[in-house]
Amino acid sequence: MTDTWLSEHDWLAGLLRAYVGCSVLLTGEDGDVLLLKASYRAQWQFPGGGMDPGEGPAECAARELREETGLVVGELRLLVVEWRDPIPGQGEHAHPAVQFMFDGGTVPAGATIRVQAEEIAEYGYFTPARAAALLHPCAARRLTRALAARRTGATALLHSTGYVG
Repeated sequence: MTDTWLSEHDWLAGLLRAYVGCSVLLTGEDGDVLLLKASYRAQWQFPGGGMDPGEGPAECAARELREETGLVVGELRLLVVEWRDPIPGQGEHAHPAVQFMFDGGTVPAGATIRVQAEEIAEYGYFTPARAAALLHPCAARRLTRALAARRTGATALLHSTGYVG
């Protein structure tokens, strides 16, 4: 038996690649969940988006929240990590995704939300049940687990089928 050593280039080329997204759970003082309706997507979503090179997950979540809503929050606490399988039919772009969801706390009454006009068509606060109905079913499960993690302090780890949302 011979040992076969891969070159660093070949080893790196064989590593798993994944998309990384980060989002923020924000609620109003009454417990309603803040959701955004992107202009380019049919379903509602949490404030958040894709991670830029050189950025960490909490940094990404805070940046996306600021860009999409104008809101700035303090320290973010990790609530949920969701591993998503690759989306079928994406060919060479079929990679798994990792979604980090952070707790942004409570939006004070009267806080001004300035949506990013080129990306966000509208926003709203919804009861957790209504928010779950507006979200992709896997994102609704993330919401349920995030609310539980907020209450208990225990971070949740989820595994979902491939989807965008």
